[in-house]
Amino acid sequence: MRHYSLRWKLVTWAALFAFSASVICLWTTWILVRAQELQALDRRLTTDARELFRDIENFQGTNKRRDVTERFVPLALRDRLVEVRGPQGDILYMSPNLSQPVLVDGIETFHTRLIGGRAVRIGVFRDQELTLHVGAELKEIEQLGWEIARSLVIVIPIVLLLIAGGSWWLGSVALSPIENIRRAAERITAERLDERIPSHGPADEIGRLIDVLNATIERLQGSFEQAARFSADASHQLKTPIAVLRAGIEEILAQPGLSDEHRESVADLLQQTRRLSSVAENLLLLSRADTGRLALRAAEFDLRKLLDGSLEDARILGAGNNLQIETNVPEILPMKGDREMISLTVQNLVENAVKYNRRGGKILVSAEKHDHVVQICVGNSGPGIPPERAPHVFERFYRARGDEQTPGHGLGLSIARELARAHGGDLTLARSQPDWTEFCLQLSASNFHLQTQKTASGDSRVARRRF
Repeated sequence: MRHYSLRWKLVTWAALFAFSASVICLWTTWILVRAQELQALDRRLTTDARELFRDIENFQGTNKRRDVTERFVPLALRDRLVEVRGPQGDILYMSPNLSQPVLVDGIETFHTRLIGGRAVRIGVFRDQELTLHVGAELKEIEQLGWEIARSLVIVIPIVLLLIAGGSWWLGSVALSPIENIRRAAERITAERLDERIPSHGPADEIGRLIDVLNATIERLQGSFEQAARFSADASHQLKTPIAVLRAGIEEILAQPGLSDEHRESVADLLQQTRRLSSVAENLLLLSRADTGRLALRAAEFDLRKLLDGSLEDARILGAGNNLQIETNVPEILPMKGDREMISLTVQNLVENAVKYNRRGGKILVSAEKHDHVVQICVGNSGPGIPPERAPHVFERFYRARGDEQTPGHGLGLSIARELARAHGGDLTLARSQPDWTEFCLQLSASNFHLQTQKTASGDSRVARRRF
């Protein structure tokens, strides 16, 4: 469905309203004008009828009213339809333009009817023994109506163009502050929540809207910073006890007198401790990305070698499932960026392709470079992501396939996309079919300029970790 801008909607509705109002007004005007013209015609017919009766009275007297000829008919009535009848209804005179009497219809008041396909205004007048039926064609009034209609054909388009132009200009003026608000709001991101929408106009509806939006952004900034601080502080606070716990478990696991059953239980505890440590480190990384304090170090390296290392890990991880791994990568693929962060991103995509694949499945890793942009695509032949879940795959703690048996925390793709965007690129779900899922990573190969920011502790090192 096509969506039109508010300015176009304003112009369209204004033009439709103007057109409807013009048609209604002009139609009402025509009805009033026609009514006035009919009233004027009725008055003329009445005057002419009185003149006819007066002429008959003057020339014949009261005893000779049966002898009515054309010489008694006033000039104004000679082009009309005229019938003069006596006391018994017999015709004393009928105008030459009538071949037969057609004016008598039993209606005594002024009325309009069709005679020979023409609209005729008929009036009935009585004077003692005589009855006069007069009919006047309405072609002059109808001609006036056609002239008005022809005028509308010319006037209405001009009026509509003027109204459309005025509405467009008025819409531009009225919506200009809204457009400025939109542009200013687009610049406010998670990394720039300290910015506000400028307000320099009067305290009208737009000014009050800006105040409300700025107050909302200020509350949002406070909540966001509080959540980011909590995530970072919690991750920092958890790292030390988790490290102590892990060291203690490893020490217990190293004791020689430990039974096989207890050793297996302790090994499971150690594995869960490592997963907990990974969650804490990932949350810390996300909190740094959210607050714009992610430390990145630019360096030139060969992306092909990095991909080879990730693929070697994939072969080891997928050895038990007999996975077929194929590559389509150039021999040399120069890249400039943070090698460790890019390695984390690629490693996450490759590990997901292994974890969510079927036994005997296929993994395809391809890379190409176009106009200083490197694109890496990782696809696998495992079950596809359901369409209703595809829009949420990059949300934190979201498991796209809902498989709780597969290890993971639902943070990997979210972290991978944050790292891609920190490098001026992006991570997208390129394909999601029942038997094929493919993610594509776009990175700037040479025009990437890192602005490294230190964390609160001054540590700019980022360790390699698994998601």
